[in-house]
Amino acid sequence: MPTLADRYIPLPEHAERHSIVIRAPRERVWAAVQDLRPSDIKAARPLFAARDLISRLLHGHAQSDLPSFAVLAEEPGREVVHGVVGQWWRLGAAANITVADFETFDTPGYGKATFGFLLTDLGGGRTRLTTETRVVTTSPDARRAMARYWLVIRFGSGLVRRAMLGAVKRRAAGR
Repeated sequence: MPTLADRYIPLPEHAERHSIVIRAPRERVWAAVQDLRPSDIKAARPLFAARDLISRLLHGHAQSDLPSFAVLAEEPGREVVHGVVGQWWRLGAAANITVADFETFDTPGYGKATFGFLLTDLGGGRTRLTTETRVVTTSPDARRAMARYWLVIRFGSGLVRRAMLGAVKRRAAGR
């Protein structure tokens, strides 16, 4: 079954997907996804601190220009897809674009990423929650830079995604 993310990045150059089964109805899991906050993801703090330290060493300042993800599409109770454009390999360099511009953005030297949650009702009060990240670049130079960056951050990115799933599970389970 096609997902909303397919509309924005159908053929990613880089992607990762993680899932968890939560003993809670889809409505409660959806509410937990909507209420997820960065402070819920304690396991990610050391990774973000390391990124800020590297930014300070390379650029003389903490990484304060991380772009925020814009909601590109949403089917309430089933799926939400966020998007962002940036040069993450440069520690936060971002393009200021609107959601409407995401699909057509093609300025060389950038990456486009989607990040989403997909909920699947498994019956019996259980829901599969899947998170998927997809990345595509806009030029050969960006593709090479992103490939190097992906090698470095992929493990940490996966850790953050799994921590997010765990945080949603705890929230949906009422813990």
